[in-house]
Amino acid sequence: MRGKRGIPLFILLFLQPSGAWADFSDALSFSDNAFLRDSQLDLRLRNHWKYLKENEAQPTAVHNAWGQAASLNFRSGYQWDWLGFDATYTRAIRLGASDYFATRGLLYDSGGHQQKADAHGFSKFGERYLKVKLGDVNAGFKGKAGWQELKNIGVLTTSDRLSRNSYSGYSGALNVQKIRLDLAYVTKTLRHDSPESLALQTQDRRKINAIYTGALSYTGDRGRLAYAFGEAEAYQRRHVIEANYSLSPNWRLSSQIYGSQGLENYKSMAASKRSFDNHAWHYVGEADWINDRWTQKFAAAWTSAPKHNAVGYYVRPLTKNTRGRFNALTSAGKDYTRDKELALVSQTEFEISKGIFSGFQINYGQFNYRNTRIRSGEVALINRFIEPHPVLKDLSVFTLFGYGWSYKNNKETPVFNAQGKYMRSPSLSAEIAVEYKLNLFR
Repeated sequence: MRGKRGIPLFILLFLQPSGAWADFSDALSFSDNAFLRDSQLDLRLRNHWKYLKENEAQPTAVHNAWGQAASLNFRSGYQWDWLGFDATYTRAIRLGASDYFATRGLLYDSGGHQQKADAHGFSKFGERYLKVKLGDVNAGFKGKAGWQELKNIGVLTTSDRLSRNSYSGYSGALNVQKIRLDLAYVTKTLRHDSPESLALQTQDRRKINAIYTGALSYTGDRGRLAYAFGEAEAYQRRHVIEANYSLSPNWRLSSQIYGSQGLENYKSMAASKRSFDNHAWHYVGEADWINDRWTQKFAAAWTSAPKHNAVGYYVRPLTKNTRGRFNALTSAGKDYTRDKELALVSQTEFEISKGIFSGFQINYGQFNYRNTRIRSGEVALINRFIEPHPVLKDLSVFTLFGYGWSYKNNKETPVFNAQGKYMRSPSLSAEIAVEYKLNLFR
């Protein structure tokens, strides 16, 4: 059903006086139709600003983007207890931008050249899919067909900017008690900062027909173990192992292993397009300590990504315009994933008052290149606010301000000066995200 000039009826009702909306909401709430009775519509408002000033690969440049987004998220109930439909619509607007804005992943780059004039907002249906379910929480199956977000499904995941990236294809999850099997097949992608659906591509822009991926996981009373496998057809094959275990109420240990193998279409690319030659592996170990209002994280990571006559690195995306499943603790403004690089991370957080958290993260990385030890790092102040009042319980604020130091490079490979020394490159980073969610009906 639609209202005047093609405006959906539910939006017109939302704009009507509260009495009309209440009558409509009550009618839905007491409906005998499970598709309507169990449906919900949420409004998500997000204001996001990201800033980076650095001179690693060019003269000093500012990467700045600021936008506001509103998303309507509809989740239906199940007709006949097995068939439903979900959809998410997002409208994002530009509030500010500089050249190089596109690296922040917030605004649409209409010209593809990262120039300030090309920064725009966008509108899109990021999700629109049919869903089915069989069984129950103890033993059952849920499947989706259409455009959908894939949060840690196989080797794929989604990002959170003004909108989220999504994929066109099929996915399903089979659970039996504490064991879960996830499967997905995707053929197209939709970036988080763009309204355009894109074919899967290699780094040199050759088409990839599909990505096949799956994961098997076990969740116990004190821990979880998951193995994921995926392949971008004839391009890259990827493995992921994630594990965590609670030693006590205060201590938790975690570990992740990520591996990528280049296939024929990857190996045939020019060396300048490859991030590693044949294989890349990234290993992470973490320890978390929680005591009253204090949280302390320690992490160490090591990367193996050999590349002839250059510094290779483990790359997060499986293909262009996709988002790979990857633990981001070892990054604040920069990922530490270069060949033979050791990364150390410390993150401290204190709950100052109920719902107000403040802390800092220290990142340090080092690797050797041409008999020289290359060092990089970052110190970042991080603050979080989660409103504890029931009326505003879905309001959250996140801020990050950091100072970093890295090195002049050409695609991660250090550039040396006339004296044979690598050149340091300082950076300043900042981020503010304010989000509020409102349930319009349930």
